[in-house]
Amino acid sequence: MKPPRPGFSTGWREGHFFDLWMLVHFASGAAGGFANVFFGLGTLTVYIVATVMMTLWELGEYRMGVRESMSNRLLDIVVGLAGAQTALWIAAPLSRRGRVIAFIVGFGLALVLGALGAIASRRREKQQAKT
Repeated sequence: MKPPRPGFSTGWREGHFFDLWMLVHFASGAAGGFANVFFGLGTLTVYIVATVMMTLWELGEYRMGVRESMSNRLLDIVVGLAGAQTALWIAAPLSRRGRVIAFIVGFGLALVLGALGAIASRRREKQQAKT
């Protein structure tokens, strides 16, 4: 049996309003915002693309069996958009090389955080299967 979801989780377990997965969504949104150095899109277009991509990601999670609360799904999208906005602010004064470096760092951070979360989730699933 799955334990009830807390409102706030300081670990990788889903919380209704906050959990460590929010860091992955923020870093992913930031990487997307920094990726704009390769595409040169306008700000509104970046937000539209980011919203579509994050919504598709959440739908993909659902299809894969990840069952999160609706508040968590919506906050994941909002936090991702905040990451994209933060990246646009940071990138604005940077040179092209600086923006490329920022993209590499942001993308790497999103990958590392996502891997840590995936490992923690697998461990939790294995432990729940034993009990």
